[in-house]
Amino acid sequence: MTSTNGFSDSQESDLLGEEEYKTLVKDIGFVPTPWIQKLDPAIPIKEEFPGRYNFQVSLGNLDSSKNWVYSQVLKKVFINMEETLPLRFKWEPPEDGLLLRTAMVFSLDQYASDPVRRCHNHMAPNIPSNRDVLPRVIKHVVRCTHHLTLYEERNEHLSIVTPLNRPQPGSQYVPVCFKFLCKNSCPSGMNRRPTELIFTLEDSNRRILGRQRLPVRICSCPKRDKKKEEAEVSQPDVKKRKVCIPAGKKMMPSCDTHIYNAQLNIVGKENYLAVLKYAYDIMAGQAIRTGQLDFFKPYLDNILRKTP
Repeated sequence: MTSTNGFSDSQESDLLGEEEYKTLVKDIGFVPTPWIQKLDPAIPIKEEFPGRYNFQVSLGNLDSSKNWVYSQVLKKVFINMEETLPLRFKWEPPEDGLLLRTAMVFSLDQYASDPVRRCHNHMAPNIPSNRDVLPRVIKHVVRCTHHLTLYEERNEHLSIVTPLNRPQPGSQYVPVCFKFLCKNSCPSGMNRRPTELIFTLEDSNRRILGRQRLPVRICSCPKRDKKKEEAEVSQPDVKKRKVCIPAGKKMMPSCDTHIYNAQLNIVGKENYLAVLKYAYDIMAGQAIRTGQLDFFKPYLDNILRKTP
């Protein structure tokens, strides 16, 4: 059965019933132990290595999409939200019983330990992409169209796991499609931080056999953003004007930094979430405008912890 957002009920859920679980085990040929084991509480590793299976990922239909573009210069995908990104996965020899784990992470090292989640607006339960979806799945920026994909959360980091069958006769790769349900520019989510997808090829014991990465930006105008980022790379000597501060003087903050403690009783969950979102968005905007991200970060994190 397919829901209103184009995903089947089984892929919208991160919990399987007994019959569905038996079907899954039968289809992939083993008990998926990596889905019930805890991940190590470490910063996600991003270094690529093909491994003994020569694990590779490539893009499909490069010239046929109107909703995403690929930059050869940046080795990066720019894509509209809620549009499909077709990828091709290849490993040699093409054995059955392997798993593909996909995780979206922040590209910059200073944010490597922060989990990538959707913003408050795009997690609202009344928007079409969230109807009949479990709250744990709603948090994921990335979804896969494969009907046996499972959605995991371990140590606050999110990933999805897809079983890989060997390629069809006459083909050397397995196609897997993904969708993205939040934008990089959303203040209460990725907050303009660059992101990338980490793909790991795993066996039934959760051993990593290979790893590849693909930088991705989810935006409203992929061609415009691609052109802008490529121009920044091709003109490294063009720097933004810096504000010169005389020696012995400090730059004064452009906003009130006094801490106020407000204890409110709010009627209704949606109203409660709206208040949290407004507080988060306005402080995040001030943090960016004034360059005081380090000062605001603990208070922004505190709001996120209060968000159910």
